[in-house]
Amino acid sequence: MDQKTKILHIVPTKFGGGVETAANSFLDYSCKNFCFRVFFLKNRKDENSAIAYLKSFKKINEISPDFILTSLWKSNIITLIYKFINSEKKYILFLHSTKNKHFIDGLVTTLAALFACEIWADSSETITKRINSLYLFSHNKKLLVKKNKKKIISFVLEKFQPQKIIKCKLSFIYWGRLCSDKNIDKSIKLFSKIYKFEKKSKFVIIGPDSGAKKLLIELIKKHKLEKNVLIFDYMKFEEIKKYARKACFFIQLSSYEGMAMSVAESMQLGLIPIVTNVGQIKKYCINNHNSLIYENNDEKIMSKIIELIYYAEKYKKIRQHSIDTWKNYPTYKKDMISSIEKLITKFKFIS
Repeated sequence: MDQKTKILHIVPTKFGGGVETAANSFLDYSCKNFCFRVFFLKNRKDENSAIAYLKSFKKINEISPDFILTSLWKSNIITLIYKFINSEKKYILFLHSTKNKHFIDGLVTTLAALFACEIWADSSETITKRINSLYLFSHNKKLLVKKNKKKIISFVLEKFQPQKIIKCKLSFIYWGRLCSDKNIDKSIKLFSKIYKFEKKSKFVIIGPDSGAKKLLIELIKKHKLEKNVLIFDYMKFEEIKKYARKACFFIQLSSYEGMAMSVAESMQLGLIPIVTNVGQIKKYCINNHNSLIYENNDEKIMSKIIELIYYAEKYKKIRQHSIDTWKNYPTYKKDMISSIEKLITKFKFIS
């Protein structure tokens, strides 16, 4: 009889979002103490949500995990039901954003946090701000952030080799979901001013549509940037790297963030990030050291970008600092394995 502890990570599909990408990088794993598996909650157009949830719950019940790692509010609903029916089972709430998406997200995540044996997050900013946003009294929130209950998981999926250095030019790229909170429209407006300075400048946008693509296409047409701003659908990272080789800057002007996985990826490749000072970004991006921080002033950030075009040594220095930022970080898979081993020891699942 197999005595291994069974760990199941439940992840709703979000069309290539960071959580799904991370889950895909660590799908199945087995060692002496435990076996790990990812179960995706898939949204099907040919059936309503209730039927989809029932089918998913039946599948999870068949697997009968000892621990459930639950990501995002839809998986939290199923996990809470499973916990209610199987009170002896334990689950870990996995947080990936500093803000609740909407009221239902906040309500479900609040309930999940109360009954979770541990709370994990993709960054320190995520766990602090997200718990503060839950519908709880201050005393309850303080109990949830106790050191023995929380854990930060690295969201560096792989260690990437920096790409060959090229002469600094006005070439920009973004990859990630095309959604309103990433403010890609603001990035395009900024680029339109850069385009007026240099007609050969380029901006490549890659990612699945999460509601913003139509607006972005209209904005590109409005500023007559069809030849200079290109939008591509979701790509695997190996394909993204082909476009990243031609870029010098990664631009992401988000309203809020958790870890910001694509920013970390871009830095490893040798791109200089142009980012807003939000979420965990403000912990690892240092203005004029390894990045350029956008402070809602197009002219100011433009002058910083253009300066790097003319001062090659400064560009190389910031680029190298950007690469060096992630050299000593563990990978997602390594951190997950280590954290699960500690979890099993803590709850004495292995005799």
